[in-house]
Amino acid sequence: MSNNQVIKITEKGRRTSSDLKSTLESEKPAIVHELDRNVLEILQNKGPLTRSRLVSLTGIARSTLYDSLLRLILKGYVARFSEDRRQRGRPKIYYKIAH
Repeated sequence: MSNNQVIKITEKGRRTSSDLKSTLESEKPAIVHELDRNVLEILQNKGPLTRSRLVSLTGIARSTLYDSLLRLILKGYVARFSEDRRQRGRPKIYYKIAH
């Protein structure tokens, strides 16, 4: 539901069917946290980044950043991918804006 959308309430306190349909058809949930907006802005400007790079750019705690990334992934704003590696070791995980 967008920030500008108004939900009409009937006399009995129920949503009308047209309002419910438009709510269900909205593309992505609204971003509530200011931190999430900042993370999205950084990803838009800097491109795909690792979590450690995001921590250094934002200056916030790692666990707080992980929570923000999880919220953004669940809402469909951010996608996660790993690099292809031909060597041993863990591949780096990158985060980017989802299309």
